[in-house]
Amino acid sequence: MTPAQPSSLALRFLVPSVRDIIFIFLFWSLLAGPLSNRPLADADIGWHIRNGERILATHSLTRTDPFSSTMQGQPWFAWEWLYDVLLGILHQACGLNGVVWLCALLVAAIFVLLLSQLLRGGTGLLLAILLMLLAEAAATIHLYARPHIVSWFFSLLWFAVLENWECWSLVGLRCSSFAVRGWPGGRRTAISEERNANSEPRATGGQRCDHSSLPRWIPWFFPASMLLWVNLHGGWIFGMALFGIYTFAALVESLRTQDAFAAIRASHRARAMASAFAASAVATLVNPFGWRLHAHIYRYLGDRYLMNHIDEFRSPDFHGWSQRSFAVILVLVLIAFAGDRFSGERLSDDRGKVRLSHLLVVLLAAYAGFYSSRNLPVSSMLLVLIAGPILWGNFAALAEKPGAWHWVRNGAARISKFSDRMGAQEMELRGHLWPVVSVALAFAICLEGGWLGSRQLIHAQFDPKKMPVAAVNFLQKEFQDSKNKDKQPSAEPVFSTDAWGGYLIYRMYPERKVVVDDRHDLYGSDRIRQYLILTQGEPGWQSVLQDWQIRTALLPTDSTLANLLRELPRDWRVAYEDNIDVVFERRDNIPDGRQH
Repeated sequence: MTPAQPSSLALRFLVPSVRDIIFIFLFWSLLAGPLSNRPLADADIGWHIRNGERILATHSLTRTDPFSSTMQGQPWFAWEWLYDVLLGILHQACGLNGVVWLCALLVAAIFVLLLSQLLRGGTGLLLAILLMLLAEAAATIHLYARPHIVSWFFSLLWFAVLENWECWSLVGLRCSSFAVRGWPGGRRTAISEERNANSEPRATGGQRCDHSSLPRWIPWFFPASMLLWVNLHGGWIFGMALFGIYTFAALVESLRTQDAFAAIRASHRARAMASAFAASAVATLVNPFGWRLHAHIYRYLGDRYLMNHIDEFRSPDFHGWSQRSFAVILVLVLIAFAGDRFSGERLSDDRGKVRLSHLLVVLLAAYAGFYSSRNLPVSSMLLVLIAGPILWGNFAALAEKPGAWHWVRNGAARISKFSDRMGAQEMELRGHLWPVVSVALAFAICLEGGWLGSRQLIHAQFDPKKMPVAAVNFLQKEFQDSKNKDKQPSAEPVFSTDAWGGYLIYRMYPERKVVVDDRHDLYGSDRIRQYLILTQGEPGWQSVLQDWQIRTALLPTDSTLANLLRELPRDWRVAYEDNIDVVFERRDNIPDGRQH
């Protein structure tokens, strides 16, 4: 070992890379910085926490609803139970700080992984960072500490491994070489290498595609990871769709290619992918509910009334920054494909064509993003992963384009060389010491209640400007005062909006139940229809009020139902009110001495 080698090894661990800096910045922004209000902005996380703690306390899975009065004892498919258990453990150890710590860790890891895959795919560092930021902006629409962020991670990971698998099988085609170690220098570098090389075809950046030595773990990765994914979140369906696309592309390639050897390789890949796909499908049955989970999800996603009335399942309106970022990404995809189609640089007929798998993934991602707002994060990540290498290759090709202006060619050449050099150095720094230290330090602080010495650095909480914090405090004080006076405290269920139901479960369970919350698959379209009739004051709302035997209602101050109840002072009394929420109680439910 030369004296320079230890120093180089030490630098790899001690010098932070750009990815390390981005990870640390994003991690702390979510944990204690400007984005710290995002993870708990959705009250849904409340019942996830309580369900996880309930599983830990009873040592059994929750199979019937324990949280609501309307569905109490009815079958409940808590298919995200494994994530709930993890939340329960962290909440018992660190409170809400631990919940946000996990969210910050996952989100920071996801976007740094996205940046790494862009670099390994041949995207220049500067463009890769820009695309990552666009995808991150699109993801803020659903940036909550809910289990769906696990599906972001698995979707990204599955796409990377599928790209790697396809790359090992391709000969004479430009491969993205995702998840292959080493710096791929972009399209221009790959082209120049293949022009000057008389040896075997290589993947982008000179990495040899050794088709006889596909890593054995790749086919097993999918069913093995599915065992976790199916018990963490329902987004595994999207992963199966991705897998189906690559399997179908391999089958089409085996039938259409005129090269006999390439057809054989594609046929082998198609059969291997089909086997792994089947194994992954079988792995989806390894959950506490078996095949009944699939039937339940099918009924849920196939319920048109629910899909049309649940906000996060509705199509984006493109008035917010997240939606606009997604639109920009779509435009960049079109520019990438157009530039790749009309680029004057061609090595063969195949080189100028977009791979079928990429085209199908773009169609899937675009459709998913247009169909539902909650799909924008994953769709944006997949789109930038495909567009990034093509955009950078088209830009780098300007340096050698004869018809381009001289200053354009020189500028493209300098920017390309600088970005490639920076990217090569970036990929050499693989120690990632500082992100590990940062995450460990943050967890230690969370264990201490967020305090570092005499200063509280981390204080995760539900936003009192968006959640009925004060109103729940009032109800809990009322409950405690009744106990202190040796009176039977009111255990009547509390009616609130479905958006606040999870928070009420978090704060009030098990003393009081909710009437409805945002577990829409549990309540079904009939009860959600009744809920909307009630909250929107449609004809028949008073009948729903009586049928559900609502005696305590916690509502947004300016909501339709709150205004309607104010018009019934003989039946309803305002027990508490502030700028955010109002608590109504029925007159016949008011203890002696309080009615007026």
